Amino acid sequence: MTNSTMRARLFASSMITGAALLAATGAYAATADATATADTGANGAVAGPANPQAELVITGSRIPQPNMTSTSPVAVVSDTEVKLEGTTNVETLLNNLPQVFADQGGGVSNGSSGTATVDLRGLGPVRTLVLVDGTRMPPADAAEPVADLDAIPSALIDRVEVLTGGASSVYGSDALAGVVNFIMKKDFEGIRVDGQFGFAQHDQHNKAAQALLMNPRPGLNLAPPKDAVDGWDRDITLIIGANSPDGKGNVTAYAGYRSIDAVNESTRDYSACAVYTNNGDDAHYCGGSSNVPQGKFRTVAPFVSPAYYGTPSTTPGIAGTFVKHAAPFNYAATNYFQRPDTRYEGGYFAHYDVNDHVEVYSNFMFSDNHTIAQIAPSGLFQGPHYTINCNNPFLTANPVNATDLCRAAAGTATNITAIIGRRTLELGNRRDDLRHTQYRINFGLRGEIADGWHYDAYYQYGETIYQERYTGEVSISRANNALQVVNVGGVPTCTSVINGTDPTCVPANFFGPGLLTPAALNYISGSGSKQGVSAEEVLSGAITGDLGTYGIKSPFATDGVGVAFGAEYRRERINLSVDREFQTGDLSGQGGPTTGVAGAFNVKELFGEIRVPLAQHAPLADLLEFDSSYRYSYYAKEGVGGTFSTNAYKFGAEYGPIPDVHFRASYDRAVRAPNTVELFTPSFQGLFSYHDPCATPSAACTYQGAPATGALPCPAAQCTALFGGNPGLTPEIADTYTFGVVFQPTFFRGFTLSVDYFDIDIKNLIGNYGASTIVNKCLSEFDTTTNTESANGQIFCNLIHRDPVTGSIVGPAGFVTNTNINTGFLHTRGIDVEANYRTTFADLHIGDYGGLALSFNGTYTDEFIFQPSPLIGQYDCTGYFGATCGTPTPRWRHKARITWETPFDNLAISLQWRYISGVRPDAESTNPLLFGLGTFAGGVDPIDRIKAYNYFDLAATWRVKDGVNLRAGVNNIFDKDPPVVDQSNLGLASPPFGNGNTFPGVYDSLGRTIFVGFTADF
Repeated sequence: MTNSTMRARLFASSMITGAALLAATGAYAATADATATADTGANGAVAGPANPQAELVITGSRIPQPNMTSTSPVAVVSDTEVKLEGTTNVETLLNNLPQVFADQGGGVSNGSSGTATVDLRGLGPVRTLVLVDGTRMPPADAAEPVADLDAIPSALIDRVEVLTGGASSVYGSDALAGVVNFIMKKDFEGIRVDGQFGFAQHDQHNKAAQALLMNPRPGLNLAPPKDAVDGWDRDITLIIGANSPDGKGNVTAYAGYRSIDAVNESTRDYSACAVYTNNGDDAHYCGGSSNVPQGKFRTVAPFVSPAYYGTPSTTPGIAGTFVKHAAPFNYAATNYFQRPDTRYEGGYFAHYDVNDHVEVYSNFMFSDNHTIAQIAPSGLFQGPHYTINCNNPFLTANPVNATDLCRAAAGTATNITAIIGRRTLELGNRRDDLRHTQYRINFGLRGEIADGWHYDAYYQYGETIYQERYTGEVSISRANNALQVVNVGGVPTCTSVINGTDPTCVPANFFGPGLLTPAALNYISGSGSKQGVSAEEVLSGAITGDLGTYGIKSPFATDGVGVAFGAEYRRERINLSVDREFQTGDLSGQGGPTTGVAGAFNVKELFGEIRVPLAQHAPLADLLEFDSSYRYSYYAKEGVGGTFSTNAYKFGAEYGPIPDVHFRASYDRAVRAPNTVELFTPSFQGLFSYHDPCATPSAACTYQGAPATGALPCPAAQCTALFGGNPGLTPEIADTYTFGVVFQPTFFRGFTLSVDYFDIDIKNLIGNYGASTIVNKCLSEFDTTTNTESANGQIFCNLIHRDPVTGSIVGPAGFVTNTNINTGFLHTRGIDVEANYRTTFADLHIGDYGGLALSFNGTYTDEFIFQPSPLIGQYDCTGYFGATCGTPTPRWRHKARITWETPFDNLAISLQWRYISGVRPDAESTNPLLFGLGTFAGGVDPIDRIKAYNYFDLAATWRVKDGVNLRAGVNNIFDKDPPVVDQSNLGLASPPFGNGNTFPGVYDSLGRTIFVGFTADF
């Protein structure tokens, strides 16, 4: 049997078989329909459908064409790759692509939105447009209006097309970095059950981390299990499809369930404590926040000394004595490394051909996703000011405490104002219960108008209902009431009970360990809730035409001119309501208030596209083709007034002098309009990761408002900033250039290679300066010889509001103003490389040992430059990570796969190699906007550098018999530990995307993962 005959026979089934692995290896092949396939093209799309008469629409164009080529690079992830990767999380599948950067996902806990998002080129999920069968996914929720990948059923994915580059002229706003288009399985007939079971397994072998865990300091003695087996993942999907009796229609329906178990950071030796580094000794230490269970206090009014008050206890744990200096509290152990998640989903894809001119179609997708994020216990964190009366009986019960805090006023009715650091371990962990219920429904008509002319019109509505309940918190207002206590007949009584302002108040004894009663804990405990709705509706109509039907074509081409044009209306709205606790910022561990937000906008659009084959199969012009598209958009902001318009357009060309070599190039002017959250969110205080340089005294810091003795450090490297929307925002504008070559030599059968250069420049950026950048810029512009600030520096110094007494930038009195504006620019450029080769051993004259397929996909990032403002300057994050650059931006990433289709009864074995080049902490950069870390400037310990990483994954598939297929695999075969870097001091791996001293979305944080799955047809 020839190789081509074997492919044709085995691809006639949509099952995952060994031969299917051979013909559709890796992330670069896709079936053109349910019964036929196409060979992979070097441009990352498919080179041509099995049926040469079929006309296909690929991502990036509305014009049907007889082969899947594109003037812009398109990478394709096949359903085979979904099975081989063994993940039920779509974001994990995409994050393994070198063009994709990690964002929200299952490994995010502190700062989790409860969603899964995709970020192309590292330009942000708001600049990546997500489609399902060419139509928009609705916004995830009212707090983060981008698509939620958790709403995509992985078992229904036929392929994923990833276009990396601007595509606003075809699809509208948001497609600055590119488009991710999920093509779903349709036209299925029969019953299919697809199930998968997986888990994580890790051998604790990090000797350095284990040595840290033996640290004898209180709260840091931890013993992770010797061998961890956890993170159980279960997924099952039922698919039922039926054709109509007359064969003109089909309904494919599905229902699915997924359950993922939680994994705590305490289960891994490298994450069981919060790691920090000290400058100079190149070593890690177990750290955490300094808010110890015993508590520590510092008076603000009257302010006496920067030192914490209290006499160190000679006998640790003695009740009634709070601690002046104590070991840090390890907040890491109980944090979730992997969030628990439960998802129910269901839907259908249906169509019916009434006649040649009318096909009715409808799609419906529903998902209910429930997850919980868990972090360490809350407490009375240093920031809010608390009032204590000096004759508080709990305080005066220990004269040492009373004297230290109140000095000469001890025992009197004098009030002092203090900041307090005391974890309320008794309340347990903070838990963020997040639920997203999403549905998306589409009704449409399509068909032929006349010879060569077709139409497609549809109405689509999508909505996400968002619910959040945050528990385990401390109420600041009630804690303040509980600290105002006097004796009434020998009974400690809240003054708020006496004066009637809060009759329910229960006195709380914070002045020693183990003294809070259950009644007091119940009183001071706090919780908050949010509810929201985000909705999107689209009314769209398009007409496509093949003008070649009427003889309009180049005399040198076989295909005619193709056109498409149409109109679209889209409306997006959000409505987020929060309870009093969130609204007032009463929850101690939230970093400030969270405000409700409501708003809507609508946009009316006209678009057009043309494709002109100038020459085909001619001498020195196997292909010469030009395409262009344009979209005009008119936006109206509802409620606040104001309108604006945008223009997006594209020019592309492809030239192949001979069939073996094709050159392609494109220019896209893409736009992104501000979304509802960016426009309408009121100002609120939130946290950002930063090591405040002014914890070390300096003249520049004194100028900012810090005490001469140094500012109070931000607890756990978490400082406070003021965030918020801006109704006056204007659209972002991006210029995207791509140049590439596709090499498919006729003399080397089965081999394809493509190399593409990309350059994306986004101007008028919607965002903010960056709170850490603001502080760094204020410091860098200070002239230490004259003790004066430059005019530019003064602009940023004015955005810094330090606590008037402690000098901290911890709320509510200390914060950095960092609200939305149109700022500077983002610019990235690099090269994508893709190669594929498939053959049989017989073709190589080695023997009948089956077939072999190889695939390679790599990205080199040459620049990733961010300019927060022309007043600030710019910095390049390529090769860096940290407090300013965030998640790692490696210069080179690739994934390569080799698959052996064995001669043993439809058994195939596949090995994948994932590579991530090394990165360094951004504080090692010579750029002053990155190294502004006080005494750590330019001197971060080398131990926090991340070396290059190699992962190897092994998978196999076996077609047991017709209709029954098994799959199994091991990812990260060698159980390689993720990189471990500073989290609690410099904040190099701080939330949200840093977690457990590493970056779970970038590196394999749980160790080795194992999966077993099956697909059965009936």
